[in-house]
Amino acid sequence: MRAWLERARTPRPAPFPESRACLSDPDSRLIPGKRNSYLQGYNIQIVCARRQFLLAIEAHGNPSDRTALVPMVKKTQHNHQVALLPGDIQLWLADRRYASAAASFEALADLPLLVSVTSNADQSGFPTKHQQAPAGQQDMAARLATPTGRAQHRQRSALVEPGFAQAFQRFGRHLNYRGRQAVDAEIKLLGTVHNLNKLIKHTPRKHS
Repeated sequence: MRAWLERARTPRPAPFPESRACLSDPDSRLIPGKRNSYLQGYNIQIVCARRQFLLAIEAHGNPSDRTALVPMVKKTQHNHQVALLPGDIQLWLADRRYASAAASFEALADLPLLVSVTSNADQSGFPTKHQQAPAGQQDMAARLATPTGRAQHRQRSALVEPGFAQAFQRFGRHLNYRGRQAVDAEIKLLGTVHNLNKLIKHTPRKHS
């Protein structure tokens, strides 16, 4: 039971027994794909503001997203400060894949954070079968159970999912460089191009 609990807390994709390390890029990892498949590559994480403007883009070292929450928040805060952006980030939203141990929530307890701890549809208030929150995550579930929490969490998919889609459409899904350092530089360059495109094409709203 202890071994099962540890696997549940820190999930790792189970590669096929005949799999071997990637000799051309040892820094890459087996990333879970669709239909129980695996891809050799990198787990790319992004943080999006409104209109899919990127506040952070990183190559995460773990194939699972569960350990990415705190590092991505800290990186975003750093970028926000370095860029001299005014004010504080008003709300942080994440889906179920980022709900790991309660320690992550405790480390970010001072932030307005909403992370789905059951299904995204359930915690956003859409009609679906209600699920019980895991042990240690009831406080987060209670935040999302309010009408305000549900309405706020519904904004998540409209912020980040189009960000990935736009990046994939513009740059594809394949990287040109190998090695963690080179990949990190490449994705940050792509993220910069993405943001510049947003700024150039941005049209201020006209207020009547």
